[in-house]
Amino acid sequence: MDPCTGTRLDPILTDVAQRARLRRQTMSLSDLRAETKSDPARGLRFLSALRAPGLSIIAECKRRSPSAGLLSTETDLPARAAAYARGGAAALSVLTEEDHFGGHPEDLTGLAHVGLPRLRKDFILDEAMVLESLAMGADAVLLLAVCLPDALLGELLEVARGVGLGALVEVHNERELERALACQPDCVGVNARDLRTFEVDLARVDEFLPQVPPGVLRVAESGLRSLPDLQRVLEAGADAALVGEALMRCSDPAATLSQWNKGLAR
Repeated sequence: MDPCTGTRLDPILTDVAQRARLRRQTMSLSDLRAETKSDPARGLRFLSALRAPGLSIIAECKRRSPSAGLLSTETDLPARAAAYARGGAAALSVLTEEDHFGGHPEDLTGLAHVGLPRLRKDFILDEAMVLESLAMGADAVLLLAVCLPDALLGELLEVARGVGLGALVEVHNERELERALACQPDCVGVNARDLRTFEVDLARVDEFLPQVPPGVLRVAESGLRSLPDLQRVLEAGADAALVGEALMRCSDPAATLSQWNKGLAR
């Protein structure tokens, strides 16, 4: 049965689950388990990048989104990712979902040369999707509390740790935050987007990010478009900020990131 959240994610999750089933026809879970070799250095790279002093920026590579439509006609994601690195991004977030975000697993694989830790941003639904992320070259995976029952959320977090991947556990409200913290994650992201309407309100970050206990990395997600936005979430306690739309739309992401980082260092 495909996940059902009662939000606008449900059509996306249906398509993600269907594509995952098709991939299992050529690479089964048992095949993935047999080929997986744990690499703890990967998760360490990702988490260490977020622990750096100040606000670490996770710069996102995505071509479109259900909420904003087409973001860019970018055909050379490696060039854009390299610009992110020149501008001082701490890590990359790479969309691999094909039907709604225009991504592809090859986008993740093709950015290895940039040298930044890579988060696979997709809708991870089972163990096989975690293991295939390792094969794609990911250093970390995104786990959305909204689409994973408690037991499965904890299980996938442990699977990721077991193979050496970092995990960013994303929440949107207080209940999801409680569920996430019960799994003792290393890293929690508070997403400012309402999944029923797709509207963004940074007040969600202001409210929930300070509730993440010390020792757990705090990431602000969605709706971050300017230096004042970044300064706001830094004041709310963020260790990192994930920025997608604003960077995909700008013509000179290296200059934009450099300016943001200088402003955050003041």
